[in-house]
Amino acid sequence: MLFIIGFLFMVFMFATMSILGGGLLVQFVDLPSALFILVSVLFFFFTSKSGSVLGRYFKTSFKKDHIYAKAELASLSSAAKNTGKFILSVGGFGFVIGIMLSLINLEDKQKLGPNLAVSLLTLLYAIAISVFMFLPVQAWAENKLNALQVKEEK
Repeated sequence: MLFIIGFLFMVFMFATMSILGGGLLVQFVDLPSALFILVSVLFFFFTSKSGSVLGRYFKTSFKKDHIYAKAELASLSSAAKNTGKFILSVGGFGFVIGIMLSLINLEDKQKLGPNLAVSLLTLLYAIAISVFMFLPVQAWAENKLNALQVKEEK
């Protein structure tokens, strides 16, 4: 559930930034940058345990009566943390690739600004997804885990 709320909040933030900046929401959309992040995250999910842990959380988050065990919460926190780190790394990697491709085409000075802006979108997507989607899940899992530990100490 937090993934969906985080995603909607992220879209709301992009819309607010575009309205306040006097631009259009379309200025924040770049399909190759989004696909670069999405394909990389899907690769990470299929090659790591994080995908199955986060998938299990996503399925159980819609059930009100599900009670999480300590090991499950610790695993969820670790998976969200590792996925967030991976997404930020991929965003930085995409940014560097975008900068390199922009600098290769320095002959056309008018395209330098738009090319640099597109390279920044990859980093923006990575930061937004990490902060708005995975950081809340990690914080929620850690808070639940801490509450269980305090409950056991009493």
